[in-house]
Amino acid sequence: MKDALADADTRKRLADLGMEIVPLERQSPEALGAHQKAEIEKWWPIIKAANIKLN
Repeated sequence: MKDALADADTRKRLADLGMEIVPLERQSPEALGAHQKAEIEKWWPIIKAANIKLN
């Protein structure tokens, strides 16, 4: 996957589709875990306040 994302043509195509390609140094399991944790911390209070429930 990293090799594909390093390809300029692939990156351009994905960018044209509106996707954000994170820099190589953020393409690790640790970086993904940190990103997920930050997203949960950001969105959980909003989800709770809006009383959103899983069906």
